[in-house]
Formats: sequence, C-alpha cells, structure tokens
Amino acid sequence: MRFMLIASIVALFVGALAGCTKKVETASQTVYSPEEFLSREVSVGGNKSIRYRVFSPRNRDPELKVPVMLYLHGADDRGEDNERQLNDLAGSIGANGKNIQFVIVFPQCPKDRFWDKEIIRDAMTALEQTAKDFNGDDQRFYLAGFSLGGYGVWTTAAMHPGKFAAIIPMSGRVLPRAAERKYVDLEMLKLADAGNPYAAFAEKIGNAAIWIFHGANDNIVPVENSRRMFSAFTKNGNANVRYSELPNVGHSSIASAFSDPELYTWLANQRL
Repeated sequence: MRFMLIASIVALFVGALAGCTKKVETASQTVYSPEEFLSREVSVGGNKSIRYRVFSPRNRDPELKVPVMLYLHGADDRGEDNERQLNDLAGSIGANGKNIQFVIVFPQCPKDRFWDKEIIRDAMTALEQTAKDFNGDDQRFYLAGFSLGGYGVWTTAAMHPGKFAAIIPMSGRVLPRAAERKYVDLEMLKLADAGNPYAAFAEKIGNAAIWIFHGANDNIVPVENSRRMFSAFTKNGNANVRYSELPNVGHSSIASAFSDPELYTWLANQRL
C-alpha cells in the first residue's frame, strides 16, 4: 500500500514537470514542445509527404489574417527527425516571443541535401499549407534563413520574385558549390554563371524589402557575400535594402538579428 502511494506521488510529480516543460534534452537532440511548435504534414505532388513544424503566437486571433514567415535552417540541422530545424530560432523565440506577432513555418532539409529546387518546392508547399491553416496573409509572407538557409533565402527569393514582403538572409552565401550545381534550378544556374552573378541575383529579386545580417568575423561563410549583394542592390536602385554587418560576431548571426527590436518594427511595416 505504501509503495503504491509513493509511486502515485512520483507519477504525479513527473507529470506536472512534463506539463510545464517547453523542451526535453536528449543525448543527441533537444525535443521541442509540440504545444509550442506544432507538428504538421502535407502531401507534395501526390506521391510524397513532408513534415514540418509551426510556431503560432499564443495571443493570435484566428479571425484576423496574420503574417507568415518561412524559416530555412542551417546545414547542421539537416535530417528527418522534424526537430533539428528548430534549433536555430527556438531560443530567440523564447527570448523575444512578445515581439513575434507572426506565424513561423519550419521545413527541414534532408540529410545530404541542401536548399535545392526540390527542397525549396517542398518548403513553399509547407508555407502555402500553413497560410491556409492559420489564416495567413499572402501579402505579408516573410522569408528568413541562416547560413545554408541564408543561401536558401537568396535562391528562393530569386525563384519566387514578388512573393515575399520581407527577406532576411543571415550569414548566407549566394552561389552554389560545384557538387550542388546538378540540383540547382536551371534559371538559378544562369544567374550564378553571369558575368556579375551578384548583380544578376539582385536584378532578378527586384525591389524587395531586404535586411541582410552577417558577422564581420565570419570564418565559415565570407562576409564578402553579403557585402557584394548589398552593393548590387544599391547599384540597382533598391532603396528597401538594409545591411547590418555585426562587429565582433562570427558565423552565428541569428541571436543578434532576432534580438533587435527594430527588426520587428521593420517587419510589421512590410507588405506587398
């Protein structure tokens, strides 16, 4: 009898802890709360389904249209677990939740792939489905990504010009690597092979609202990528582009970008 009573108390205590925990640390990966980051699945092309996660502000009014951000993660978080893609931004969401008044959709790039034409197609499908499910405003789609996801942002923006009201590439290169070229959209290859590829991408993306972030001390993706893109947009006459080169910051520019209150004011002012 005493054993059963003790076991019951322990069970209740563990259950209470589980109810208030936002994430659980495992040996290899943080498992994020499915109440905070909803798990979703959608069919692509009728013969394939993809899983993704969605963050929705707690105070969201389901009757009002809401902006939706597509977030593309970095290379380290590729996989099939539908968890790792949250690693980039989960901490910033926790620290700045009151400022995030938009839905965020997190697709996951498979292992040994990158943000190529097929994976971008999958990500766009997740974005469109999320907009349907959460009363998203297609005049206020945002696009953000870090590192490999920053590359994905430039490519996605060029593949879908005029689709996004705001674009936020962080520590991203622009050009595909040699081993990636066979997976790249043919039109994107033409831009990459142009005499001035940065100018070609800037012209294709057009007069979009863009805020570029890059650490000045980045030793993984050279900061010159972002400098050249900012220069190309400036020469094209795009007055809607901002560039923040972060002093004393290395490759990881996410926290600096998403902890800046001005970013959220800027986002709130963008629409097609």
